[in-house]
Amino acid sequence: MKKRLLTPVIAVAIVSCSLFGCAGSSETTAMESTTMSETQTMAGDTEMETTTSPALSVTNEEEYDEMFTNVDDTKQYDLISLAKISPNLSTFATLAETAGIANALTADGKYTIFAPTNQAFSSMPRAKLERLSKPENKAELIKVLQLHILPNEVASTRLSDNQRIKAGEDQYITINVDSNTRAATIGGATIMRPDIEASNGVLHVINGVITTTPGTGITR
Repeated sequence: MKKRLLTPVIAVAIVSCSLFGCAGSSETTAMESTTMSETQTMAGDTEMETTTSPALSVTNEEEYDEMFTNVDDTKQYDLISLAKISPNLSTFATLAETAGIANALTADGKYTIFAPTNQAFSSMPRAKLERLSKPENKAELIKVLQLHILPNEVASTRLSDNQRIKAGEDQYITINVDSNTRAATIGGATIMRPDIEASNGVLHVINGVITTTPGTGITR
């Protein structure tokens, strides 16, 4: 079965077609991959003001179905402010600020964030997680986080099986949707709390850190 190609994941790219394709085409036209230097420009200077690594949690403090239930109107918050409301997303919010991309995600526009919970980050070796939080490894952290951001607003209902996102040279993020339960996974992480609307996009809570797969063997 032919897999549909989605727009690459990078918040500062210019999108020439809608995320799910231009009219008359079953496969989107991929944007050129943004280089790390361009991403760093979006994120700010690579030098951080402090050399102290932030404290990171790998423990969830509330059940998935309890997340954001205490918020009357999530649309009054931008995506980063919304992420900060849930204690389950404290590590993601902290890393976004450490990487310098938080300001971009508080700006006007429409974005999609697939936000890993604190516990999701526990699948990553603790030493690697702590390394990513250090200022000198900011470029590597940006590469990890940009896999979780789309420059368009995408509801979970628009995800379908056999889609993929180009995430670099011969690297893709695969999307799978169960035909019966409609449970969706992206890059190996399952969406546990979908479609939390913010003033500038939508946030999906996921239970893992998104990873890519090589394009070898994928039908184009």
